[in-house]
Amino acid sequence: MKLIKYIIIFLLLLSSFCGYSQQKYHQFEIKTNYGITAPFHEYMNHLVRSNIFIGEIIYSIKTNGTKPWHNAWRCPEPAIGYLRGTIGDSKILGFSNSLFILWGVPIIEKENFLFKYRIGTGLAYITKCFSPEIPYNYNIMVGSKFNAHLHVSFLCDYKLFDTPLYLTTGFSFNHFSCGRIKRPNDGVNQFTYSLGLKYLYSKTPYKLNREEYPSEVPRKFEISPYYAASLAQNKDFEGKTFFINSFLIDFAYRVNYRRSWGIGHSFAHDQSLMDRLPTELQTKSSLYRLGIHAYHEIYFIDYLSMVLQVGTYYYNKYDIYGLVDLIYIKMGIRYSYKNLFTNIILKTHSFAADYIEFGIGYRFVVN
Repeated sequence: MKLIKYIIIFLLLLSSFCGYSQQKYHQFEIKTNYGITAPFHEYMNHLVRSNIFIGEIIYSIKTNGTKPWHNAWRCPEPAIGYLRGTIGDSKILGFSNSLFILWGVPIIEKENFLFKYRIGTGLAYITKCFSPEIPYNYNIMVGSKFNAHLHVSFLCDYKLFDTPLYLTTGFSFNHFSCGRIKRPNDGVNQFTYSLGLKYLYSKTPYKLNREEYPSEVPRKFEISPYYAASLAQNKDFEGKTFFINSFLIDFAYRVNYRRSWGIGHSFAHDQSLMDRLPTELQTKSSLYRLGIHAYHEIYFIDYLSMVLQVGTYYYNKYDIYGLVDLIYIKMGIRYSYKNLFTNIILKTHSFAADYIEFGIGYRFVVN
């Protein structure tokens, strides 16, 4: 019954997505994935000893080159998908369920062959997680049933004879994490091989678009200040949650339709540091972190982009782990309405999630 419920939700989202699309070519995929869950630590090995199976349903749009962002991304394939699969020992870890959006970009495209990559993100629901209230609960990987989902894949589509049916195959990576909102948060990393079928529906036969359309925008400077808030837990199996406030400003140069490059500054007040600092450093001033970062924004379409920041702190009392905590990475999705924007960003260091921040800001454009 739960599976039927998830499929109904996916179909409702799919019908909404189809209704708003103005493109000619609609693609429907059904795939199965076989692979492994890679543990972060040796003490997790017994949980992920079994190979994993994942089923996927994906709807995508094959853009036709009639808009600037189509040409900038070589006629990309925006998509929405649903997956359900095992994580390892299903009696302990349960199953993953995820609704996620995808951005597919052709690398090589011929009349009967397509090699592409996909990146995506979404919200996952994992049916079992750790709870101190449940006796003999051995799920020490996941502390929350709701998790962020990150996806990367490289795929090949082969057209079967003279039909709109394609064989699709490739390799995928899925990551699930709650970003330290709940503990434990060692996350789930999955590597799989996929095989499936894709059906392309259109009123007219699909033809590879080789026309060129303008995709450049005037080069300009952008100044983007914004505020972000986060919640985080410190130690495993404890319920105490801390609040994190951040103020950031990015200075960037829009080099073309697809991307901006720049630098930025961050000012954070992290209450979760108090319990992690040595006693002699547990002061109010030690809760502040000041940092600088390199900035890169990738624009998918006019109002949707991906933000990437790689930075370091020049004021940071929490340096217990030395070089381990020297570099941090932030990556997330930004939605813009005119010059106002909001974003959801995951902050990590050394491949470990620190927290998920929710931000709002304003972009000043200097022509």
